Amino acid sequence: MNRTGAIALLALIASLSSARADVEPPAGKPVVAIVPFTSPTRYNLMGRNAQETFVTQLVKTRKLRVIQASMVSRMLRRHGLHWTGVMDPRILKAAARWLKADYMLAGKVRHGGDAFVLSAHVMNVRTLETTMAEDVDFRDAGKMRIAVRVLAKKIAGQVSGTGSGSGGKSEMFLNVNPRAFYDTSDAGIRAMSRIVNRFNFTGTVESSDEEAKKITVKGYAGHLREGVPLDVLSTSGIGEPTKLAVVYVTKKIAGGFEARYRMSAEEGIELGARVSNASHRWTVAVGKIEDEVEDNDKLVQRFRSALLEKMSEGTKFQEIEGGSTDWLAKLSNRRTRFMAFRKLFARGIDLVLEGKFYGSSGARRAHFKIYSTLTGKILGEPKFETSL
Repeated sequence: MNRTGAIALLALIASLSSARADVEPPAGKPVVAIVPFTSPTRYNLMGRNAQETFVTQLVKTRKLRVIQASMVSRMLRRHGLHWTGVMDPRILKAAARWLKADYMLAGKVRHGGDAFVLSAHVMNVRTLETTMAEDVDFRDAGKMRIAVRVLAKKIAGQVSGTGSGSGGKSEMFLNVNPRAFYDTSDAGIRAMSRIVNRFNFTGTVESSDEEAKKITVKGYAGHLREGVPLDVLSTSGIGEPTKLAVVYVTKKIAGGFEARYRMSAEEGIELGARVSNASHRWTVAVGKIEDEVEDNDKLVQRFRSALLEKMSEGTKFQEIEGGSTDWLAKLSNRRTRFMAFRKLFARGIDLVLEGKFYGSSGARRAHFKIYSTLTGKILGEPKFETSL
């Protein structure tokens, strides 16, 4: 959405919400009056909308009583006062007498560089002192409502004396560039690729037991791990090799390894068939991912969606989503998880990816783990930097 469209959308949202925004919560709480926010001419619509949006968001905190915007305008007209963006002591005194307000909230919206800045000031109408001044910047005009919500939580916490003045998840998520989710996904896929590439192997089928769904493979297997998948390819035909089955390493033996497969090959597995995972597309179920910085579920979901999208576009990994994988993401009991892994293996899934983000906001580090669905054991731990 371009900036003009975003501003028009804000106007529509404000007009639809103004009727319910001016509803006061129960009495017995600090009373706040909000004057219109100022802004440069180009963005004056955002300034006007900020007043109504603050009314709505402060009421939602249930920590303050909020004077209706129409009552504030009536008070200014009644006392012959004109709001210029500068807090005149006469306005504060009138608010105390006529509106019975304890605090006055004022501010402005401005644009500088590549971001908007929403500034808010809270004045004590009896002492005429500024009790709070905060700025929140946001890069997209469509995120002004989030910026207001961030400041409203801080203001409500400080004015009411109840604490919890942090913007929390909203504030942390406010200025994350959407591109960062895809860049982080790319970094994660590269880290995963480095790990699975360690298990690259090419060899040949030495023996086959179709009844036991087991083969023995000849070749150097020193770097392979139990649970690693490989493709069995027939080279006896004309043209490109034909994929016969996917097998999984179960046991290393002298000169090679044993492997098993889930489904029998329609034409059987011939001796001498090539076994390789150089072109194997690893199937991945994304399990539990945590954000240790802010416990931000929205950020995790955005990353998860971007990761699945990126995997679907590539040739190294194939994402599997829904059903058992959604259930898996909520599991913590080790035995229950292992049983879930076996069900995923039966569905044709090679790996489960889980992990966490940690470090400071805007420069999180990712520490993930890749599990084999056959064994439930860790095959590797991709770690990478992010701008989330």
